[in-house]
Amino acid sequence: MAGFWPDKREIAAYVLLKERLGSRFNIGDALDVLQQYYPKKAAMNILKRLVKLGLLEKVGPYEYATKDLWEYLKEKSYEYLEARKKRYSSSSSSS
Repeated sequence: MAGFWPDKREIAAYVLLKERLGSRFNIGDALDVLQQYYPKKAAMNILKRLVKLGLLEKVGPYEYATKDLWEYLKEKSYEYLEARKKRYSSSSSSS
């Protein structure tokens, strides 16, 4: 399966950022929000992971935009289901 699924820490951080800062924000504001719950290094790692997962998009040197969570989940679900379908059809045809 292409990509990864976010864990509860990333989902919680995503929701927190979206609720407090909206759909666009800068890294300073994001760190201010996340550092209420995580050390600075962990907060930076969470932001990097959210970008890698595709939940955040880096739109400038210090600016991020959130992706739509429903669209993200739909995309990842279809990727997962497609991978399952390929694995299932190859294993059932070899039996």
